[in-house]
This record gives sequence, C-alpha cells and structure tokens, in this order.
Amino acid sequence: MDKTNLIEYAVIGAYFIFMIITGIAFRRFNRNFSDYFRSGCRGTWWLVGGSVFMASFTAWTFTGAAGAAYEAGLAVAVIFFSNGLGYVVNALITAPLFRQMRAITGPEIIRQRFDTVTQQFYVWVGMIPGILMSSLTLWGVALFASSVFGYNVQMLVVVLGLVVLIYSTLGGSWSVMATDFLQALILMPMTILVAWLSLKAVGGVDGLFAEIHTQGLDRMTGLVDVRPESAFNTTWALAIFTFVMITYNSFGSSSKYFTCKDGREARKAALLAAVLMLAGAFLWFVPPIIARLKFDDAIHALAAANPNISNPGETAYAVIAMKLLPNGMTGMIVVAMFAATMSSLSPAFNQNAAIITQDVYKPFLRPQASDREMFIVGQIASMVFGFLIILSALYFSMNQKGGLFDYMLKFGSIFGTPTVIPMFLALFIRRTPPWSAIVSVLCSAPLSALALIYNWRYEYTVFSIVAAGSAGFLATMPWWRATAPEARERIGEFYRRMHTPVDFGREVGKPNDPAQLKLVGYVSLSIGLFMLLILLVPNPPAGRLQILFVAGSIIAFGGCMVLTGAAKQKRLQS
Repeated sequence: MDKTNLIEYAVIGAYFIFMIITGIAFRRFNRNFSDYFRSGCRGTWWLVGGSVFMASFTAWTFTGAAGAAYEAGLAVAVIFFSNGLGYVVNALITAPLFRQMRAITGPEIIRQRFDTVTQQFYVWVGMIPGILMSSLTLWGVALFASSVFGYNVQMLVVVLGLVVLIYSTLGGSWSVMATDFLQALILMPMTILVAWLSLKAVGGVDGLFAEIHTQGLDRMTGLVDVRPESAFNTTWALAIFTFVMITYNSFGSSSKYFTCKDGREARKAALLAAVLMLAGAFLWFVPPIIARLKFDDAIHALAAANPNISNPGETAYAVIAMKLLPNGMTGMIVVAMFAATMSSLSPAFNQNAAIITQDVYKPFLRPQASDREMFIVGQIASMVFGFLIILSALYFSMNQKGGLFDYMLKFGSIFGTPTVIPMFLALFIRRTPPWSAIVSVLCSAPLSALALIYNWRYEYTVFSIVAAGSAGFLATMPWWRATAPEARERIGEFYRRMHTPVDFGREVGKPNDPAQLKLVGYVSLSIGLFMLLILLVPNPPAGRLQILFVAGSIIAFGGCMVLTGAAKQKRLQS
C-alpha cells in the first residue's frame, strides 16, 4: 500500500472515530428521556439547522442525482431548489408552529390532532417502509463506494451501519445533531473545492457555457429539459415542487424542529438549512455536467469495468473528483458521500426508537414507566432498529444488483405521498373528524398500488395520489359536526398550543449554548488538524493549497465556535 492510499484510509478511519467520539462526548448532555430524544429542547439554531440540512439528502445526491445532471444538466437541481424553498416556507410559517407543538415524536402529534387509532395506524404502516428506505440508503452508498473505489460492499454496510448505531445510541438526539453539523462542516468545503476545480478545468463560467454550446448541449443549462422524451420536463418539475412542499410542511417533518429552544430558533434553523440547500443546488451539479464535457471516456471506461454500475453517469461526480483533486484527497470524497448518507440514517435510528418508546411501549405496556426506564428502553430500541437496517442492507447487497438510485425517488413518491397529504392539510384545516387522516390514506393507497404495478411516470404518480388523498380528506369535513365534544376540545387545544409561543425560561430552563459551541468547536479543530496529514502526500504547490483550504476552513470554523462559546460562558458567569 503506497503512502497516498495509506493517508486516504487513515482519513476515512479517523472520520469514523471522530463520529463515535462525538457521540460519547455528547452523552453527558443526556439527563432524561426528553434530552435523549429531543435534546431537552435546548438545541441552538446553528446546530439544528446544520442537522436539518444534512438529513435532507444522501449519497444519492452525488450518484443518482449526479447521473441525472450528467444526462439532463441543471434540470435535476429542481429537486434541491424545491428543498431549499421548502425550508424557506418552514422559516416563514411552519417551523415555529412545529416547535410550539411541544412534542417528542411525530405520532404524538397525530394522536393529539386525530386519535390513538390514527396514531397507531401511522406507527405501524410507516415502520417497514422506513426500515426498508434506510436499508436501501445504506446499501446504495456501500454499493457505489465498492464499485468506484474498490471497497468490499458487505464490509462497508456493516462498518457504516455500526458507526451510526454506536454514536446515535450513545448520545441520542444530541449526538445526531452534533455529528450532522460536523459532517456539514466537512461536506461544504469539499464540494466548494470540487466545483471550483471543475470550473477551472473548463476555463470558468464563460468557458463552461462555450464548451456546452460547442458540444451541442445547450439544453443542459435550463432548469427544465424541454425535450419531449425527457423525464425532467415541466410537469416533472411541478410534481417535485408539489411533493417537497407537502412533505416539508406536514406534521411528518415537524420532529426536525422539536429540539429547538423556541419558535424563533426554529425559524433561524430552517433559514440556515434553506441557504445551505440552495447553495448546494449549484455546487453539487456543475461538476457532473463538466465531467460529461471533459471526462466522458473515463466515466464509460469505469462503468464498463464494473457490472454493478448500471448507469455510467452515476460515477460522474466521483470521476471528476478523482481526476481533479490533489493526491490523497480521494478519501475526503468518500467521507463526503458517507457523511451525506450517515446524516440521513442517524435521525431514522433515533426517531424510530423514540416512536416505539413513547408511542407504543409507554401507553400500552408500561404507563407508569419512569424517565430512567424510558431512557434505557429508548437505547435498546435504537439498537434494535439499527441492527434491522444493517441486516436488511446486507440482504440487498447479497441478492440485488444495481438499479437503486433512480428507484429511490419513485419509492418515496409511492409510499410516502399518501401518508403526508392529510398531515399537510391538517396543519391548516381544523374541522375534520379524528378519522379523516385514515380515510385520506385509504383513498390514495389504490393509486399507489397502481403506480407500483404499472410503473407510472413520477409526475402522474404524485399528482394522482395528491388529488385522491386531498379529496378523501376534504370529503370528511361535513362529519365534523358529529364529532364528540371531548374530541373537539382536544383538537381545539392542540391548535391553541401550536399557536402559543414557547417561553423557554419557564418551560425548559437554562440554556447550554456555550457547552454546545465549545464541544463541537473542539471536535472540529481536531478534525481539521488531523486532515493536515494529507500534506504528507506528494503534491504540487497548488494541490497543497487546496488541502489547506479544506482543512483550514474546518479549523477556522472550529476556532470561531470555541472562542464564541468561551465568550458566551464568560457573559453568563458575570
């Protein structure tokens, strides 16, 4: 093994170690059940916002979505522009409402707004698809890293899954947020560097447009692919926008903001996620477009050499990164892909455990369970879910071949859309009976089945399910008058609480902002300083400057957080 490979393996191994250390370090923040599953409602806006941003995408961004950009250009960025606008709506309207629900889990909200039957319906209907989606995500990044970088796919499934399992189980919500923020801190400078090097390779923005025109690919510069045969047409873009707006502004997404200190912090967290997502929409998809212009032969050669790669374009981001980054930095691209995937898995581990503990174990098995008992059961549930996801991903790795990434978008539309429609409408429509959500899901479920059986186009799937689910929900409104008085009172109280601002000092207590800043800052400094080891790899001066940019960015952020935390602590003590 040469020095370059040794440094790359060291970087990947150190990344895993730092994530586990972070989980252990944040374990001391957990004093009770609320701390473990919603950070005791003490999460600062920057920590929550970074976590919300990272939980919004997986390695699919750099594989399946990059493959779409390779084929169709910027049209695929519509997905991420829609995500960013979804967070803008969160910041303007819904994020404070979500925090003001004062809940621990999403199903808890469903019980308060609807009833226990609806709550349990959602718990169990969503459990298997949730595990399946997480295992597909885990298998997908392992399969891709195996195909492109030569790692063993089963080994990656186990290692990635266990790392997420360890830090999310040890530290709960606190470690999930902290590791997500740290992963964002690694991801952003890396993707900025790759985007800059890609533009430099074609002579800047002007050179990019000139090269696109020379190769007759002008359609790649539009946010909509106008070709009749393209999957990324205007109707598709509208379907993406509709799905994202409904999903991001439904009760199902509310748990993202439960950890915030109050509604104001939730608003700022959503705004941070929006800014990062809108910036990423450009940073992530310019490189695969340039890869098609400059490295098309290398992309097809890599795909031809590996039968697991069903779509050559899915290697575009990895190929251009390997071609342009300095020696020793390939490991950082792997880390960026792992970070994107692990940050979406860790909330799944934590939230599923919270649901089983809060919405199944306590109400039906142990109503008198103490905080300590709930804390222990939550950790056990987190481990169980983690192992189920790892085992499912191992099954896929041994029994399936390719074709994952394009399928994941369709999977979300078919199985996710029916359940989020009533959760979106109920945010604004109060006068429907407790059973209205179940009616809505049952109305749209047949269309989901038809879409799956007959392989409908994405836009047909989304619009038909949204129409059927909305019609079913609205059709129940006349039965509001027949709703029992106690149910009306409970529902009315839910909306009153949702629109009542949080008094942090009275409802939660003292903040721990300085401790959050200092602890995340020290880990960031450690990561950045360790990354300086890549300077040991032989590189020209320009390559060394690029390594210093990434490591220096992380060190600078870490140092600012430590200094800010110390200053805040001093003010609180004075």
